[in-house]
Amino acid sequence: MKIMTFNMKNDGINPFGHWKQRVIGFKELIKKEKPDIIGTQEMNIKAKILLDNLLKENNLYYTFYGESRKRDNSIYDEYNCILVKDSIKVIDFSTYSLSNTPHVPRSKFKDDVFPRIITHIETDKYHIYNTHLSAKILKNKLLQLDCITSLLKWDKPVILLGDFNLGMKRLSPFMRKNGLTDATEEVGNTFSTKKDLFHLDHILIDNRLKYDNSVKILFKYNGRYLSDHFPIITEIEKI
Repeated sequence: MKIMTFNMKNDGINPFGHWKQRVIGFKELIKKEKPDIIGTQEMNIKAKILLDNLLKENNLYYTFYGESRKRDNSIYDEYNCILVKDSIKVIDFSTYSLSNTPHVPRSKFKDDVFPRIITHIETDKYHIYNTHLSAKILKNKLLQLDCITSLLKWDKPVILLGDFNLGMKRLSPFMRKNGLTDATEEVGNTFSTKKDLFHLDHILIDNRLKYDNSVKILFKYNGRYLSDHFPIITEIEKI
């Protein structure tokens, strides 16, 4: 099973504005790589609708799972969608707030500018999660990791995707506590505008699972990268 995670970068200033061109490029990347599961960060409603239509027009059939963080589809609203190939059966799905009240939509930790969320799907074989932690407040990032720990279900192997906005020094204790391995440990920097220490995007997998062929995708469309983050991919051995 091929899994991708990708922070698409919100529709901000150059060089990473222009959703339409970048989403067309993301469609081309999906067409090329054909992942079974895709976790996205910083996807807004414009990109979601456009990408969904582009994929269907190209006979690439994925279902988008996940609610947005503010539930209002404003300019500042974003999704942590999980895209799932239609050949994979999803049994259940939910979106939780990363807060003291994870079942309450739009709830957040004190001083967070926006609510942060985690999307969960359950298939017949896995629990798969996708998240995007706060960008700046370290205390809140650690609280968000504690919240994630409380939400993980262990009756099936766990796969956790996302942009964690943390270095390994802070992320490693969370991984050890939950018996998770970083399948993308060797891919190097994932944040294209900073130095190699900025490995912010990860695919963390249950220690019961095996992985192979973890890569960072240096894909360009019309000569430009799709985001200020690189997509990363790994292959999980089927169970």
